[in-house]
Amino acid sequence: VGPSLVKSGAMSTELALRHGNGRVRVTFQHAPVWERGVEPGSCPPQGLKLFRTVVSKERLRDSNDEAIEGTIQGPPSANEEKDSPPLPGNPRFFRPVPPFDWHAKWAGTSWTWGPQTGDRGWAVEELEDADAWHGRPTGDTSGVWSLRLPGGVLIQCPRVIVSGMPGICRLAWMPESEGKEGTVEDGNKAKLLRVEASVSALEPIISDDDDDMMVGFYPPILSSLRTDMMEKVGELEGATLQEREQAADGYVFSQNEEAETKEATSPKMDVGSTSSQRTSAPIDEKLEQKIAEDPRNALDF
Repeated sequence: VGPSLVKSGAMSTELALRHGNGRVRVTFQHAPVWERGVEPGSCPPQGLKLFRTVVSKERLRDSNDEAIEGTIQGPPSANEEKDSPPLPGNPRFFRPVPPFDWHAKWAGTSWTWGPQTGDRGWAVEELEDADAWHGRPTGDTSGVWSLRLPGGVLIQCPRVIVSGMPGICRLAWMPESEGKEGTVEDGNKAKLLRVEASVSALEPIISDDDDDMMVGFYPPILSSLRTDMMEKVGELEGATLQEREQAADGYVFSQNEEAETKEATSPKMDVGSTSSQRTSAPIDEKLEQKIAEDPRNALDF
């Protein structure tokens, strides 16, 4: 829903995802802001800054259930899920979701909308790394505000929205995890739902009489929208997340590579060799032994 203006002058953008008998709603609110040193109200707002985020977890109740007839049913709770676990196909709001569960092979369908392209549907056989923003919880830039909540909920939005630069608001939700063997959920695949909306605001209205005069702002608009319904189809192949993190800090030797490097680069010293046969500066026996164990120790010279 939105983006829309509220009475206070703030911009409100709402995203929602539904799965089974439950849904998650997130509302982002951005308020006018001015640069540091500029008196607020002395000129038109120079940006919209995030000041409030509301997350709602909602569940549909069976109004035909005689056991709860005449009683007031409140919002979902951890005790309720513990006493009566939801059936497969319905979400579990209060469960731990390890961060590594987000990193997997996902496939499903995608729906996109744009003012020029209209509605389009896509079949996604495997989600590419560039599109797997749910695996980057802090966002793609430093200007992203993000929050990860229990139950597999991840939200992202821009800290500040300025004119000419659309901001992307995102909501990702894993309503169900992979079923464990020997349980009712055995054979159930993990689900991933995503929605992202690109919003634009503070587009100036130029006077018809004077091109240098601004008379106001156009209402905020929705620039694009995308929703994804994914299902886990396998594990990621190749290097593990830990190996990728280590490789990002520098080249990491594997045991086989390190053994081959030692064999190829270790200096072969004859027992009867003398110092006159050396072409480099003399070294003591301890350092020579260290170099023989690992040639990289020679870099300490």
